[in-house]
Amino acid sequence: MKTLIAAAAMAALSFCGIASAQEYSLRFSTSQVNPNEPIIKAMKTYAERVGERSGGRIAITVMTGDQLGAQKKVNEMVMSGASLLSATDYGQLGQFVPDLSILAGPYVYPDLAATERLFASDLYKELSGKLEARGIKIIMPNGLFGYRHIISNKPVRSPADLAGVTIRVPSSPIMMATFGNYGARPTELPWGDVYNALQTGVVDAAEGPFGSIAGAKLNETRKVISKTGHQIMFTAWVASSQFFNGLPEDLQKILLEEGRAIASELTQMTLETDDAYAKQLSASGVEIVTDVDIPAFIEASRAAYDKVPNITPGIYEQVQKAMKQ
Repeated sequence: MKTLIAAAAMAALSFCGIASAQEYSLRFSTSQVNPNEPIIKAMKTYAERVGERSGGRIAITVMTGDQLGAQKKVNEMVMSGASLLSATDYGQLGQFVPDLSILAGPYVYPDLAATERLFASDLYKELSGKLEARGIKIIMPNGLFGYRHIISNKPVRSPADLAGVTIRVPSSPIMMATFGNYGARPTELPWGDVYNALQTGVVDAAEGPFGSIAGAKLNETRKVISKTGHQIMFTAWVASSQFFNGLPEDLQKILLEEGRAIASELTQMTLETDDAYAKQLSASGVEIVTDVDIPAFIEASRAAYDKVPNITPGIYEQVQKAMKQ
């Protein structure tokens, strides 16, 4: 009998050990679908590292292609306290803290070195703190997602070429304001719907980084990419503030430290693959237009910052100042 009791006790302890080994399970959502895209590789690497460093106490499952819903919906779920991670961006997060829209604005960054100063600034800490107070904790702030360009059925060399063009943009106040300012008709659609929208003529054009355009095979629907580079887009990975604050301190530290590490690696991967994706698209028959009047786009973009609802007056100037310090 004593032997049976001892065996049962050992089994119970063993079971508790297994249960605690995966104490926290998180689903990690992204709109992207191509496993070769840098962001998906980075997400999977992050999940593996967090699992290893936590001894299995945090298990992260990467969910691609908006399986959990469009970014806006997933971010709202995160804010409500769901056990999720979301690979999102500052345009999307601007729906919760409008001033964050500036970080996804057109031609806001002079170069990548300047962005490092911004993300290390007191201004960024203040803005991310406001987001955390709303229920969304940033665990990875600045992984480069890419330089965004326009894919359509004709060259776009100046804002005038977009007059009356229906173009898909992310669910982002700053992007809506930007393309409205160019004279286009911006339409919000989840990324997973863009291919069909282009194919059926619901929209005339779309925009995104070379990697995302290639990954979603948008080149099957449109054959001209105009290299506007209107946005340097950073992905921000977020969790529920409620969930994060409920974690033991050692697990919080792991999530944040691995987030900082993978941000740098993702940026490097994106830079290394950008030209390769451009060549792949060109080889598929896409015309890549490079003689774009960037100064005209910059000039047309500036007024968009004043059209974002509920934005703090002067926030654009504050961001520019933070990048010079």
